[in-house]
Amino acid sequence: MPLDKEGVAAALDANIETIRTYVEDDGDLIERYQEAFRDLPARGTAEELRSELSRFSYPGAVPVEAFDKCDSLINHHAPSDEWESHEAVNDWARDLLMDVPMLAADGSEIPPTTQFNVPLAYVQAAWCLNHHSPEGELERAREGKLLGPMDVTRTGGEKGGEEYRFVDSSLVGLHRYEHEAEVLIDQIEELAATYEAGSSDQPPIVLYDGPLVVSFANPKRPAVRTRYLEAVSRILAASQHHEIPVVGYVAGTNAVELSKMTRLLLQEEFGSDRTVPDARILAGMMSPWGDSTIPFMCRRDGSVDGLETSYKGREYTFGNEIYFSYLKVPPGAGLDRLEFPGWMLKADGPAHHENLYEYTLAMVRAEAGVGRGYPEVLQQADTDAVLDHRDRQQFLRLLQKWGEENDVPIEWDAKALSKELRRR
Repeated sequence: MPLDKEGVAAALDANIETIRTYVEDDGDLIERYQEAFRDLPARGTAEELRSELSRFSYPGAVPVEAFDKCDSLINHHAPSDEWESHEAVNDWARDLLMDVPMLAADGSEIPPTTQFNVPLAYVQAAWCLNHHSPEGELERAREGKLLGPMDVTRTGGEKGGEEYRFVDSSLVGLHRYEHEAEVLIDQIEELAATYEAGSSDQPPIVLYDGPLVVSFANPKRPAVRTRYLEAVSRILAASQHHEIPVVGYVAGTNAVELSKMTRLLLQEEFGSDRTVPDARILAGMMSPWGDSTIPFMCRRDGSVDGLETSYKGREYTFGNEIYFSYLKVPPGAGLDRLEFPGWMLKADGPAHHENLYEYTLAMVRAEAGVGRGYPEVLQQADTDAVLDHRDRQQFLRLLQKWGEENDVPIEWDAKALSKELRRR
């Protein structure tokens, strides 16, 4: 049966006040946070504020050296003051990006084949390297991985006196995450080798589609959480070892680190007031295009302390080494969040850039400008990686044909077969 449109409309009407309360700003609270954000640089040095926050294990954010050099949390992007069209943005961005290698990766998946008597799945990662050369050189590739029955099932304990296994679809997401991480690490190593060989005068940059702070893994089973942390830790270690900048790009973030830090520093002023997403506070303090915040260290929760691994014979820990900043790139009123390893703040940048972070921020901003609000190279990786319904149907047909050709007894589940026949 089709969607019950009248029922959905009635349900929306019945919940109008709840929904409106959620999406509408608490104007007074937002203004109070904005005033507090403006006053923070005059409250003390980064070291003094860190001392105040030291009694909290996870204060959200912690000021760092850049805090002592600013009179505002926001760095204005002056070039945008002169722009009157998107063509002006493109001209500025393309000039800035010339000969800067920028790589992005993304992934997709086909869920377990519950239609058959054998559960199989497929994950795919795509990477795209834009050299931003005058010739328009673009490298792209996809790498897939088949997941067998033992990859997509797990033990459910005892049933009828025997151990049994069941399909756990969430394991496909984990394998996809790990596969994407390994593909990205391979590309970091390739970029480092070609850069050291003198292929480019500009340091390459890697964009990761998602956060480097994997709080989403906290509710998962300990063994699964550890694997997520290990995957992102290896990306960070490869980045630091090879000195290739990596940025976790989070579009439309609802993170609350700065408002949590501010509420803890100003407990008398904010009392039990709730935290508000940083983006909702900062957006009204920024000019229309390109402004960013100064960087802060992320101390969100225990997931940052779980970032540790070994790479190339060396041990790495990143508990106090994940930093973030916010970037405003229209369209839309929201902000994007950049997460990056702290070594980038200490590494020298190319000419006209204070450090490698400032260089990376400038290039990511430009790439988002070309992409009309979202980095173009990430858009390309997403397009290449996606596995749609047609791909999934083709996967099922290939699997069935393979089973027939190799005398492997792959059979349709009766319920799934009934659905398939009715939908043809």
